[in-house]
Amino acid sequence: MAKSTDNDNAPAPESAGTTTQEREVREIVERMITQGRPVAVRTQRDVNRKTLIWILSGVTLLFTITLGLLIGITVFKDEAPKAQVAGPDPRAYAPAPTLEQAKGIKFEKYQWPDPALPATPAGPVKKFRIDVFEHVTQVRADLAPTRVWSYGINGELLRGTGGSPPMVVTEGDKVQMDLVNGGSMKMDVVMPHSIDFHSAEVAPNKDYVTILPGKTKRITFLAEHPGAFMYHCATKPVLMHTGAGMVGMMIVKPKNLAPVDRELWMTQQEFYIGEAGGNANYQKMQAKNPDVIAFNGFGDQYATKPITVAKGERVRMWLLNAGPSIWSAFHVIGTVFDKTVIEGTVGRDVQTVNLAPSQGGWVEFTLDEEGKYPFVTHAFGDMERGALGILATKGAPKTGGGH
Repeated sequence: MAKSTDNDNAPAPESAGTTTQEREVREIVERMITQGRPVAVRTQRDVNRKTLIWILSGVTLLFTITLGLLIGITVFKDEAPKAQVAGPDPRAYAPAPTLEQAKGIKFEKYQWPDPALPATPAGPVKKFRIDVFEHVTQVRADLAPTRVWSYGINGELLRGTGGSPPMVVTEGDKVQMDLVNGGSMKMDVVMPHSIDFHSAEVAPNKDYVTILPGKTKRITFLAEHPGAFMYHCATKPVLMHTGAGMVGMMIVKPKNLAPVDRELWMTQQEFYIGEAGGNANYQKMQAKNPDVIAFNGFGDQYATKPITVAKGERVRMWLLNAGPSIWSAFHVIGTVFDKTVIEGTVGRDVQTVNLAPSQGGWVEFTLDEEGKYPFVTHAFGDMERGALGILATKGAPKTGGGH
């Protein structure tokens, strides 16, 4: 039996290629052996623990990086310039210039438009010469003048206002219309224009055509439908031409219409004032933001100078809302309409008639006491823009009357 020596329990010599990591692993294994622990199981657990630590460390790092990126993106979004949202055009809400701001601008002298209904032209064919003219005028006494595009009828031009006169025929009449777009230098026309009759049944592409300054267009038709109809310029953009003043009323009286004591005409229209003495403001038209809403072309004119009527007489008032965009709620304070005919519909005992842009008709009433009877659009915000007048009996007091 061979003797043991001290070298029998000595560790095996390391090979030249042994690495530090290998030495550490071997020492762990040898320590485990000396402690009597299962080497394979313990070593696997230790490896699993290390692997798990590395995985958890990686996940934590990845989470930290991701969270940082998200925070950075959020901060960048908050600090980045935001896209500008287009707001309303400020020109659409600019206040109308006042008369004080229009010093040095020449404009027409105001003339009170007679609201008495004109007669039907004589002859078997009802002939109308319709002159287009452009002019600088006020449309309310406190505001700067504006350039208005208007129609004159058979030589009557409502200068000093923005209105256009009515045309009157009877149901069944043959009508001949001669549109003259600026027949002389005095008409001051620089734009192409046209005319569209709501009372006619014709081909628009043939008759409602645009003509250049100095040109003429004849239109003929039978007036077969009774009522109060709109006429207006149909040249594009129609909103600009109608909003600048090119609107009016054509009355087709029904056959055998009962007589009354007095017939009046009243056209409601809007005005959109731009620069003093300049053309109308198209942005205000698009925003439906009129500066003036007037009867017969001039705001509040029939309140300043009332229309004289007689107590107890039967009045027929022909109405048109020429727009171009705002509704009318026509009302006479102090009476009730005995009869209304609006767009062919007959009404009785009516307080107010509603008229969409282009709608019309007539109302009949009496004024039973001496006094002043205001007439308005009952949309009071619009009334305050100028849609106010007064019917005054001959014995009415000098002061008082109305909303």
